[in-house]
Amino acid sequence: MDYGVFDRLEEEEFRLQAGETEQGRMERILQQALAASPGQEEIFNDRMRPEFAGCDAKERVLKLKFPVEKWQQNPNGVLHGGIIAAMMDITFGVLSRYYAGCGKIVTVQMNLDFMRRIPVEGSVCVIARVDKAGRRISFLSARLMDGEAGKLASEASAVFMVP
Repeated sequence: MDYGVFDRLEEEEFRLQAGETEQGRMERILQQALAASPGQEEIFNDRMRPEFAGCDAKERVLKLKFPVEKWQQNPNGVLHGGIIAAMMDITFGVLSRYYAGCGKIVTVQMNLDFMRRIPVEGSVCVIARVDKAGRRISFLSARLMDGEAGKLASEASAVFMVP
């Protein structure tokens, strides 16, 4: 991932282009930020392999798809709760960076509720929303859906800050 994209949102390349909608701009920027960066494979966020699955500029929503892999299982053979938290945190972070226009964002608080087990196969989708945003603080919420069953598996809320 290239979080540096968010530090350059005021540059001509990332401004709203002629004939482009805000929705189109958001999709273009997020897809560029989420593209694989050479040499970043050992960074945790990149190892999680998030994929852009959609966004809604008007609703301030981002959807990221994550593969569920064997290395992510807990001793019970299902997706580890810490991995679920990381998937939520990554999605919150990307969305926060977009709206803050800043590549440096920190998680201040995150609350997570687990509702069902996720088998170690297939994928999950995290759907995050900015509920309220100020100049330095953002409040977000998210749902993690089991990609195979299409069922709600976890919900989270978070507070992010520009340091």
